[in-house]
Amino acid sequence: MQHLLLRPGPMLVLRPFRPRLEDVSGRLNEVDVTRRAHEFLFEFITLHVGTTLSDVFRLMEASPLLQQLYRQDFAEELCAEARKGAVAAGPQDPASFDSIEFLELYQHWGLDSSTNEYSGTQRLNLHGIGPELSHDAPREGRKKGERIEWSVSLTPLRELLPLPIRVNSEVRITEDDANAKAHMREIRRGRHPDITLGQVIHGLLWELSFHGGPQEQQDVSKGLKRQLEEINAGAAELVSGDDIFDPLDHPGCDAMFDDLGGHSPHEIATAIRDIDDADNAAAWIDKTFGGEVVVKAKFRDRTGHEFRKAFRAAAR
Repeated sequence: MQHLLLRPGPMLVLRPFRPRLEDVSGRLNEVDVTRRAHEFLFEFITLHVGTTLSDVFRLMEASPLLQQLYRQDFAEELCAEARKGAVAAGPQDPASFDSIEFLELYQHWGLDSSTNEYSGTQRLNLHGIGPELSHDAPREGRKKGERIEWSVSLTPLRELLPLPIRVNSEVRITEDDANAKAHMREIRRGRHPDITLGQVIHGLLWELSFHGGPQEQQDVSKGLKRQLEEINAGAAELVSGDDIFDPLDHPGCDAMFDDLGGHSPHEIATAIRDIDDADNAAAWIDKTFGGEVVVKAKFRDRTGHEFRKAFRAAAR
């Protein structure tokens, strides 16, 4: 079995054996393939513990075809930005816990438990990992000794370049059945250690270009800051969630209820997400709303899972 190792520098080497993470000194039987990295996108890879985001962009400079292969992910624009070199992040407030110690590529799969079908198994996700907390951070939902995970999609690329990259082989698996009570919640964890060079590059570029190239990201960031300033100044016109979602939930409520008891369609739609999959939905709704909300007769024998499925179908 051959296996790739990306070292700082960068140097991409091909090994005829599977290395361990701590095996960073051996040079026997290695072939330097840095300049033809595009030929090895489907080979399994290990990242040296000292490999940084900057090293990945140097690899893309050494093997220019990579920039063309990942053109849809703004590879050329991001490489041009990376050539300018790293810059220090702005001053951090220690009380805000918003510093990043390293970048982590991680795996998040969906599993539709009703069909046993997996989704999202190919692309790696990226986030920043903060330092180990010296005390509890209740606002962030973290305790002493844990770490905070941060989105990096609008962080200037040059601030991220010096950060090490790690790959987490643990897989987070969430419920993909939209009609299940646990929809989008984590239902189990697994391990999948074999990732390829192509997955590593794509996972990094996909997140770093989520809002477009460097200029587009800067424009989005400025727009969000402007909106926040308007909200803080009381100059923004705010819209309630009910005003947005009520029209979407009206069809389901019209089709499945005789009486909403004065509750908004969005309130009803939100509540039915909490019915256990196997419980009788009508009985749960009657108890929860004190008899004010009345389910139509033909839906009174549905389980929570069946009821949600019918509610969603009515909106199509």
